[in-house]
Amino acid sequence: MKVKKLQLNIDDEVWLKNPDLRSLMTILNQDSGHARIVGGAVRDALLNIFRKQKRKIGDIDIASTLSPQENISLLEKAGITVVPTGIKHGTITVIINKKPFEITTLRRDISTDGRHAEVEYTKGWNEDAKRRDFTINALYLDIDGSIYDPLDGLKDIKSAKVRFIGNANKRIEEDALRILRFFRFSSEIEVGAIDEQGMLACVELKEMINGLSGERINQELKKTLLSKRASQIIPLLATIGLLRVILPEYDGYDNYKKYVKREKKHKLKDFMGRLSSLLPRNEKIIIQVSKRLKLSNKQRDQLTAFSREYKSHDLRMKTLRRVIYQYGRKTVIHNLLRLGTLDEKALNYINDYVVPELPVSGKDLIKQGWSEGTEMGAELKRIEQQWINSDFTV
Repeated sequence: MKVKKLQLNIDDEVWLKNPDLRSLMTILNQDSGHARIVGGAVRDALLNIFRKQKRKIGDIDIASTLSPQENISLLEKAGITVVPTGIKHGTITVIINKKPFEITTLRRDISTDGRHAEVEYTKGWNEDAKRRDFTINALYLDIDGSIYDPLDGLKDIKSAKVRFIGNANKRIEEDALRILRFFRFSSEIEVGAIDEQGMLACVELKEMINGLSGERINQELKKTLLSKRASQIIPLLATIGLLRVILPEYDGYDNYKKYVKREKKHKLKDFMGRLSSLLPRNEKIIIQVSKRLKLSNKQRDQLTAFSREYKSHDLRMKTLRRVIYQYGRKTVIHNLLRLGTLDEKALNYINDYVVPELPVSGKDLIKQGWSEGTEMGAELKRIEQQWINSDFTV
């Protein structure tokens, strides 16, 4: 295994100086080098160093040569509570000062079905690396800053290239979600052309996406729509036929490109808004998409609201007050973005406006002698409309 040193003093890496992380690594490595940091934290830290990116280091995952039971024993002796979150697949979680750390035993695949893999534990770092998706995700890091790079991932980090490990078709057949991840990572970090071998494999096996759960597609679709080069990657996905598999209901990408451009102008970025701009304004289709992607009820309702277009393009304060009250803050912003009429003054007003509450309730009407029912409901609506028409003053 090749060992390389970071090209930056490790003291400059604030996240590696975290006392909880250092303490945890000391416990796991008390006899010898059993554990190393792996995955997204290592990838993002190296992208920050070699590509001058400003990626925030989020969850920190740790790979270990010890079995889950051996790791649990070491941690519990040190007084650390362990949660067996994925014990079937060799993963345990510890939470120190409210920050979770996942620790997974090195593994190699025995069999896969495109969604799940049967694995067995191994002591070999190379074997563990070969079962991962992309070379940039197969880098291991010691707490002292030593990089363990069995598959030339550092080379791909330096060139910002997303490349499947080994045979791209085989990697996808192991887990079809890797198709979506390939394009998402390419959109987030790549500066040159997309890896041709990887793209051809994704196109060839694109129908495997239909075997993925709505939750998994939703998670990756969200990250892709919000990614750095989303305006380029979505048209590409449409051109090669992948977007129609991921989102069969999509209604072209021209509106999406315009929407993202307008968002960027106002430093906005909203998943539901971007998803809505890819879809037709049809509530039945919106419900269908929501069910298939397993959106929450709140997300479904928001997507439905976005699909309803109110006619006013008027940005006068009085009109904004009315439509904010009637449609909600996010819906108004979304609609104005789609129309291309949102300006900074209106955006600030929409965000700062305190939505008033109707000063009359059903209880008030009952005190006046009304009985609960259709007539009282109609009267309450009449009062509300009168209140709205008066600019919320009567």
